[in-house]
Amino acid sequence: PDTTEPVLNITHLATGVAAVHSLGGTGRGVLVAVIDTGVDYTHPALGRCFGPACLVAFGRDFAGDSFQGDGDTPQPKDDPMDWQLMLSPPRTHSDGHGTHVAGILAANDSRVLGVSPGIKLGAYKIFGCTGGTTSDLIIKAM
Repeated sequence: PDTTEPVLNITHLATGVAAVHSLGGTGRGVLVAVIDTGVDYTHPALGRCFGPACLVAFGRDFAGDSFQGDGDTPQPKDDPMDWQLMLSPPRTHSDGHGTHVAGILAANDSRVLGVSPGIKLGAYKIFGCTGGTTSDLIIKAM
């Protein structure tokens, strides 16, 4: 049997988040924007959907997958998906950082609970799949 616990639970104890959770603090009603590589909203801990009724309720891709931030033109789109977990090797795309950050903030499943599991997330993708961006895109996302 699996007797391991996610490390995040230990972190919750060390930082006082577990105490906040025990008092019912979930962040319900709060909106938080993740400005990063995008978010894999199909992940079970992140609600498996995108839209107003979902944990990842809003967002946009300001960069496009091929954007490098080195003078090329962004290819924005409405879908803020972090494609890292969706692709087969070789994974030449995003490193999944935005999804990781979203999980720390708001994960809510049977094994992992984020710091504020009751919040709604906005996912704003400002990095192309190779990690490049510009200050213009960062400002647009804010």
